Parts: sequence; structure tokens; C-alpha cells
Amino acid sequence: MTTLMQQEIFSEPEMIKRTIASCRPVAAEIAEAFKTKGITKVVTLARGTSDNAATVFSFVFPLTAGINVGRFHPSVYTVYDKKVDMSDTCMIIVSQSGMSKDTVDVFNKAKAAGAMVVAVTDNAQSPVAKGSDYHLFIDVEEEKSVAATKTYIGEVVALLILAEAFGANITDGIDSVCGKIADILGKNDEIAEVAKAIKDRKSNIILSRGTMLGTGDECALKLTECCYMFNRSFSTANFMHGPFSLIDEDAHVIMLAPSGVFTKEYTELARRIVSLGGKLTAFSDIPEVLEVANNKIVMPKEDDIIAPVTYGVAVSLLALNVGLAKGLSVDTPRNLNKVTVTL
Repeated sequence: MTTLMQQEIFSEPEMIKRTIASCRPVAAEIAEAFKTKGITKVVTLARGTSDNAATVFSFVFPLTAGINVGRFHPSVYTVYDKKVDMSDTCMIIVSQSGMSKDTVDVFNKAKAAGAMVVAVTDNAQSPVAKGSDYHLFIDVEEEKSVAATKTYIGEVVALLILAEAFGANITDGIDSVCGKIADILGKNDEIAEVAKAIKDRKSNIILSRGTMLGTGDECALKLTECCYMFNRSFSTANFMHGPFSLIDEDAHVIMLAPSGVFTKEYTELARRIVSLGGKLTAFSDIPEVLEVANNKIVMPKEDDIIAPVTYGVAVSLLALNVGLAKGLSVDTPRNLNKVTVTL
């Protein structure tokens, strides 16, 4: 394998076995702690890829556990320096390294404000992991490529395991996820052909909805950082409220469209995009969407909970192959570092 990014993506079936084994016992303890500590609120703290994983969780947890999830904005603590009562709150900090300055600062202030803190990291020695009440250690080994790929999949799986511990009926999906990831990796040659077809695009519109929104955001991020394309991810619903005016013969849309509750919406939107001259690349198992797409990857049918994982693997392969087709250094994108310092 020619790049670290490729090696790390293809290590995922074995790495995620470790994530499952590491996180399940801890997730059960967290579920019990919610009851004993009277936790009524859940907020996530994350940036970049980790925030995309948290976005998946923000849909999955209400759908499966009936508990709403909010997003905590770091600047409330780090810049505005405001006090927030968190005595009945669980803050879930999702961070590959658990070491960035803003993450550590917010962690310390949240703990002081009474929050129960759950860390989701790949660094058991980080300040956040060591100081948290509970640590969901994704255990996918050090990621050396700047673009986080196996980290994203590990974080999403860890958060799905947390939902499972609250009674979500997704056990079979999680237990079979490593095999499903391997199946997507088997589509790498097909995805490489699609990558060649779109590599000269300057910009892409990424469309998805519901639990897929985090993976849609991740697709946009990966194509931006690894391939130097301008990308914007939209919910299909929000896209109709103004941004649809972007569709013309120069527009390129990447649609992540698993069948399910949004099948009709995906189908109607795909047909309308193509009828207006837009170009469509579809990752889907919906025949009507695949039929009109200019480029397509036939995806296996998955439920709303597991689809963000399998499609997450597919979009990382797309970014990898577009970057390689453009002759770029996907392991070390310009201007970027592995750990980003922000406030």
C-alpha cells in the first residue's frame, strides 16, 4: 500500500474489533451512572472529524435511547469565560488526541462546574482520558496520516456502543460491523474509477440526511483537506431552502443515500438535480437514485444506525483516491498538523 492513509483505512476491520472490545464494558458503566447520578442532559464537545462523529451520535442517541444531545461550544468557556451549571449534565468529549488546548481547558471547566465527563479518545495517556469519569478508548493505534480515517470510524462505533448500552437494539449491527467494513474496502477499485471521473471538479455539494449528516460532513472535510476541493455538506431538507439555486450544468453533487425513511426524498431530489443539468455521483442502494447518477457506487443495504459507518469508509476511500488521482500528498496535506490548536 502506497500511503499511510491507505494503510490506516485498510486496517479498520482489525482495529474496530479492538474498539468494540474496549468500549462495551465502559459503556455499560456509563449507562448505570446516568441513573445513579441523575443525569438529564447530554452535550458533546468536539472539533473537525471528531465533531462529525458527534453529529452522528446527536441523531442516534435520541432515536435509540430517547435522550436529546446538544453541542457545547468551546468558546463559551475558552473565550467568553462564562460559567455554566453542568451539575445534571454529561459532557461527551470526542477527541483523537485528548490533548488540544481548547479541549483540555473546556474539560477542566466542565468538571469544575459539576459535569460528568465521558472521553472518547485514541490516547489513554492524554489529560482528558486520565481525568474523565469514564473513557471510551477507541484503541485503533496511532494514526500517522494527518487525515483522520480510522479515528472517525472508531469514534462513531464507540458512540454507537454507548447508545447500545442504553438499550438500543443494534447489537447484531455492531457485532457484524467489521465484516461490513471489509466489504466496503473490497469496493476500492470501483471507488478509484469514480475518483478519476471527478478529480478535476473544483467544488462539490454533499447531500445526506438524518444519521448520515455527520458522514456527509466528513465527506466534505476529507475532500477539502486531502484533495483541495471546495465542498459544502447539506441536509437534503435544508438544501431545498435556498442552496438549491446552486444547481446548474456546472454543479456536481455527491449524494450519500441509503434506503429507508428518506428513500422518496433522495429519489425525487436526484431526479431533479439531473433534470436541471447537474452532475450526480451517488453512493446508494436505491435503484432509482443509481439509475440517474452519472457516477455511482452500489452500497449494501444498511439501517440508519450502521450506515454512517459503512458510508464513512466509502467516503474516506473516495478522498484517498481523488487525492492520489490528482497527484497530491494525501498523508501530509499542506498547511495542516495532526493536532490543531484553537480556542
